[in-house]
Formats: sequence, structure tokens, C-alpha cells
Amino acid sequence: MELREFILQSEEIIKHLGEGINHSEISLKQAEEKIVEHINRLGQIMVDEVVEEVKEPVGENRVVVDDKVAVFDGMRNLRFINRFGGVTVKPRRCYKYLNHKGGYYPLDEKLGMDRCGGFSPLMTYMQALFGACESFERSEELLSSAIGFSVSATAIQRNTEATGARIDDRPYRMIDENKRYESCELMVVQMDGTMSPQIHEESGVTGRESLKQPTEYKECNLVIVEKHKGNQRVDRWIGARYGPRKEFEEHVRRTGLQMGQMEAEKVVFVADGAKTNWEIQKTNFPEAVPILDFYHASEHLGAFCSLMKDPKKGQKRYAGWIKMLLDGEVLQVIAEMKEAKKESINRSEAVKQINYYLNNRDRMKYKEYRDNEYPIGSGVVEGACKFVVGKRFKGSGMRWKKADNEKVLKVRLAKLNGLLQDYFVPNPQNWRLAA
Repeated sequence: MELREFILQSEEIIKHLGEGINHSEISLKQAEEKIVEHINRLGQIMVDEVVEEVKEPVGENRVVVDDKVAVFDGMRNLRFINRFGGVTVKPRRCYKYLNHKGGYYPLDEKLGMDRCGGFSPLMTYMQALFGACESFERSEELLSSAIGFSVSATAIQRNTEATGARIDDRPYRMIDENKRYESCELMVVQMDGTMSPQIHEESGVTGRESLKQPTEYKECNLVIVEKHKGNQRVDRWIGARYGPRKEFEEHVRRTGLQMGQMEAEKVVFVADGAKTNWEIQKTNFPEAVPILDFYHASEHLGAFCSLMKDPKKGQKRYAGWIKMLLDGEVLQVIAEMKEAKKESINRSEAVKQINYYLNNRDRMKYKEYRDNEYPIGSGVVEGACKFVVGKRFKGSGMRWKKADNEKVLKVRLAKLNGLLQDYFVPNPQNWRLAA
């Protein structure tokens, strides 16, 4: 159908739907659904015509692409499902590499189709966007409902994971280089970790048998770097990594530098009491103000008070000590805890909590931090653990293979950092005539 005919048909549809609503035969929701169907048909026609107008970028029979010789190997159809649910088909020139595997498809690169798995770039982006935020089954339901035609969970999974495989999560490559030179009054670095389920992988076990392996929980460490000017947060970056702590430390170091650590007037580093956190701080943020997350400090104080023989007295002590902590009296709190341990039902556990305070007392100057308007809680990064990892990777019945887990994590982070759309911009290779 020609576009002109379709526009005329649109007028008839409008009249028909308006009459249907006037006679209470349909609702506005049903009318909108009919319009979506019509628009999808119109969109299909327009996409086909747009693609038909696109010219081949390479017409020579023998070219060199990144030092590899490619020769013309005939015409084959480019075929993909577009944003409107239709299948677009266009013959295009295909090349094969000499002495190398694979081929060169210049029109695919021009359209950005080389980054997509059987769908248009916009459709692939939307699948990755939904797949990064919800389970693939739930993504199928939400995306299909939103666009007006069905997209399978398998397609969403395939394209989300394929997108993740293309994302380079090294901070020096992902974070805009200009951020390194942008100053700020305060940089806040927060770290935390959480566990998520992965399938235990045995060497040589593949296919369905591999899915029957037991579940093991792997730690995912997160870092959030924020930049502030006055009372306003002006920038934020979220990073996360599965794998060895040493690799995560390097990830944190590079993230801080690329976000402009050297240009920050003041840096604060907020984390829980894990020894490895403070090793990272001392090595990579030596000038930062170290702050023990107040929530964790209060948790350990609550654990100590719960050991009191008289529960009411324990509650009273907790209320008083929390106020003292906020007022900067950590040494007095420690002294009183030492005195109170004789009233504990478990002295060894009480000593453990006292030692936690002793080891972290220099990071618990909460009145000083509050006076300087520094954050005293790592609520942002703890919330991120739940939002980045928990919401997407710890749903009921979810189990992941390590590689798939990491691919989807990279897509999720790209989405949260506002970069996901960048991975669907065409990036054609350079070519030249073969000698």
C-alpha cells in the first residue's frame, strides 16, 4: 500500500473509532490499541522505503578492510524485524575475507545492523533496555505490551547478552575523558558488596546437564563515585564487578581517577568495616576522609546492646550511645562499652563488638563529618546493591551462568550510567581499494 493511500485510510479509521466511542461500542483504550496497529503498519511501510533509499557504501569488487583483503561474494538479503513488527528485506553486497574467517557487509555497518541479532537497531536497543531491568520473561510481557506486538523472551535474552558482550567495562574507556579534568568541591566514593546466585560450572559439563549443577553465591562489588558542588550532586558513576577483589580494586582506582579525583577539592570515602575496603582507601585514596558507614556502626552497637542481661537496660544504653556517637563521643562510648561488657550474657561476643569500634574509631568522627556536611552513611551504594544486583539478578528462581551474569550486568550498568544507547550508533570500518 502506498503512503498516500494509507493516510486516506487513517481518516476513515479516525471516523470509525470516533463513532464507536460515541455509541459506547468501544473504549478509548480499545481505540488507542487500534491506532497502534495502524501506526505499526504505517511504520513498516516507512522503514521499508527508508531502507530502500539507502545506497551501498562500497561498490568495488576488491577492498582492504583493516589490513584484510575482502572480495565481492555476491548479493544476499539483509533481513531484520523492525520496530513496527514487520520484516524489512533488502539485497546488499557481501564480501568475504581472503585468508581470514568471516566477511564484510558494508551496508550492515552503515545501518548499524552489524550490532543487532535479527532486529533493527532500535528494536535491539529496546530489548537490551528491558532485559537489563527485568527478568527476560517479565521483559517479554512488558515490551510486547508497550510496542503492540510480541517479542519472545529468548530474543530479549539473546540480544541483551550479545549487547553486554560488546560493552567494555574498563573505566578509562567508558567514562568520558573530560570528566577527569572537571573539578568539584567534594567527591564521595562509596563501596559495598552483595551476593548473587550463579550456577556452579564443572569442566566438561555442558548443555542441559550444566544447568543441573548446584547453585553457588558469588560476590559482586559495587562502587559509586559522586561529584558535588555546593549542596548539589553534579555527577555520578556506578561501577560493579564480579571476580577477584584485586581486580575490583583496580576498577575502583581507575574509576576515581577518570571521574576527576585529582581535581576534587576534597574526597571522602564511605564504606563498612571490612578490612579490604580500608586497604583500598589507603592505597588509592590516601588523602580522602575515611568514614565508617553510620548504619553499620549502629548495627554493631545494637548487637552489643542485645547481649545485655537486662533487655530494657540494653535498649536504654543503645539510645544514649547512638546520640553520643552522632555528637562525636566515640571514645566515651567505647569506654562505657568496656565497662558494660560485665553485664553481657556473652563476653567474647561483646569484646568482638568493642574491638570493631576500637579498630574503626578514627573513622567515626560523626559530628565533624556532619559539621562539614559530609555523608555519614553508605545508603546510596547499599541501595545500589539492591537496585543494580538484587532487583535484576536475585529474583525468585533465578540462576545464572557466570559469563551471562557478567554480560547482563554490563548492560544494566550502561543503562544506569546513561550510556546504553551509545552501543547502537553505527561504527563502519575504514576501507580502501586493494592494490
